[in-house]
Amino acid sequence: MSARSIFGTRTARAPIAAIVAAGALVSAFSPSAALAKSKAPARAEILMLGDSQLSFGGGPAFLSFFNNFAERCDGLMLPADKRAAVTNMATGIIGVRATGLQNWLSTTAKGKRMVCVKDPTGLVNARVLGAARTGPRWVQIGESRNHNFCKRGTSPMAALLATQRFRPKLMILHFMGLSAYHWLKPGNAERDMKKVLATLPPKTGCIVMTTAPGYRADINRPRLKAQPKIEAAVKATGKRCAFVRGLTSETVAAFQGKAKRFYRHPSGKVRDPYHPVPSAARDFVKTHRAALCRAVIKQLWPDEPIGSFATTTKPASIAN
Repeated sequence: MSARSIFGTRTARAPIAAIVAAGALVSAFSPSAALAKSKAPARAEILMLGDSQLSFGGGPAFLSFFNNFAERCDGLMLPADKRAAVTNMATGIIGVRATGLQNWLSTTAKGKRMVCVKDPTGLVNARVLGAARTGPRWVQIGESRNHNFCKRGTSPMAALLATQRFRPKLMILHFMGLSAYHWLKPGNAERDMKKVLATLPPKTGCIVMTTAPGYRADINRPRLKAQPKIEAAVKATGKRCAFVRGLTSETVAAFQGKAKRFYRHPSGKVRDPYHPVPSAARDFVKTHRAALCRAVIKQLWPDEPIGSFATTTKPASIAN
């Protein structure tokens, strides 16, 4: 899937232009937690890196989840002290539109172009939240002084992790969109995971989570075929990374064909079939609460006997 196929039309680009111009989305996180974590923490202890779903409703929804981790993960038999410790960690989120994981791992100018080259219409490409934000919420990777991850001869992810502010204890990679067709090609998912492991600092935990379903079946079909490939590649790393499925029978049923979960024209017709609205993103995160809570605790404290936690669980139903 090309970047043009997602962002090349006026209707698909409309949400991006509107958000950049307005400078805001409907905020999904609690004001008190956001205020406490907006005072330029020294570094992001939890860093979530992903595609355009984080740029829209997903970013605020995940930030709210981590800012309130102790409460959100209550009732799962996870240690209270560790749940509280996660809540107190500074969380940073970076969502870059029209990108796949492979773009962040590439060392070539062509491969990382979607991360590093500014849109010809002048739109910046990344939304930054929490500890990843030091100024405007929309920035251009490679141009922003605090987000210049476009160094010659190295990948954007390696450049990001070389900075002091972005050497997290836990890194969450939240991709699917443009990665789907890439992962469908033999060996690509395995190569991506080998590059991830070669790039991550030795003591940094790792979670790979695929994104929410799209509105149309033709969007979801290749993603459902690609998801087992990246899941198998993650599991081949042993305990180094955890995997959380974003696409399940429950989430596909709740999102596919459900116009109210996506950006619409005033007439009610869906204008952006790729990006759930903030309320739908919050439901998506809530659905994966158990899997996320367990994966986070296990990745941050891998050597402590805190129980046996599956990295993938059957999600609760989402209300239609």
